[in-house]
Amino acid sequence: MRKRRLPPLNALRGFDAAARHLSFTKAAEELNLTQGAVSRQVKELELHLGQELFRRLTRRIELTAEGEQFFRSVESMLDELERAAGRFAQRRDRATLTVSVLPTIASVWLMPRLHVFTSQHPEVELRVVSSIEPADLLAHEADVAIRVGRLPGRHYERNQPRIELSMLTRWDGVHADELFPDRLVPVCAPGLTGETGITPGDLARWPLIHTSTRRHAWPDWLKAHGVRAAVEIEPTLQFGHFFMSLDAARQGRGIALVPDIVLAHEEGMRGLIMPVAGSLESAGEYYLLIHETRLDDRPVQQFRSWALAEAFRARDTLPGIMREVVS
Repeated sequence: MRKRRLPPLNALRGFDAAARHLSFTKAAEELNLTQGAVSRQVKELELHLGQELFRRLTRRIELTAEGEQFFRSVESMLDELERAAGRFAQRRDRATLTVSVLPTIASVWLMPRLHVFTSQHPEVELRVVSSIEPADLLAHEADVAIRVGRLPGRHYERNQPRIELSMLTRWDGVHADELFPDRLVPVCAPGLTGETGITPGDLARWPLIHTSTRRHAWPDWLKAHGVRAAVEIEPTLQFGHFFMSLDAARQGRGIALVPDIVLAHEEGMRGLIMPVAGSLESAGEYYLLIHETRLDDRPVQQFRSWALAEAFRARDTLPGIMREVVS
């Protein structure tokens, strides 16, 4: 019987973690080892292979060309091993699915609909994590993520409002399903302007509510509508997230600029009008992001199918909602 000539298997875990983080220290934190232990594991592997895998610089490390090639093989092997072990592991009665989602989308879109998913799939325990930070799907921080931003390789027009948020730490092997566009509309309380059908240039007569996560939204929106003074507008009213800006708009404190999708729910248009007709799509969209290694997991499949169906349903309601908001 042929004897396998394998490298030291425990050292492969240290190498994999160090290659992903490009840091022995962060790899040690992940593996609950000391930095020296990880360094020794990598050195043992290099001696076995007869090849340097890292360039050790003053304050950082880099993979050599041979190290990058070996890392691709090791990562693929460990991914397959992880999937195989997962198929045979003893599972709990309830599978846990972690969803990382933007705070406003969680508050006004996901949470009001979540009871539908849980009633359809009571065997899945859903854990919702609210965050605007780039998701790291390879680090298993979340099984799926909902983010807004530019899709790599997609063309956007120069006059579209910028989205500075990054969706992911890395795109390798990530599958992206578009949920809905990021279409910005101005909204306010009916008593604020006393009228609808005003022009974008008239908006300077009232306080403009800014959202700090999208600091260029108002200046870019106004500039795209020909208001040249947009760059001089100071955010005197500023809130951390869109759902906070919406609440301030309902209180009559000013005019908020929000994605129309946050209005596509039962309470979304309550107490609001759209004083300026029309909307403007940003340079980006909302996406459901899943790493390809998780696409075959049953809870992930179930959530993906449900989320896409709910997104399409919400998009279908938007024209009617916009008519009602303006009227």
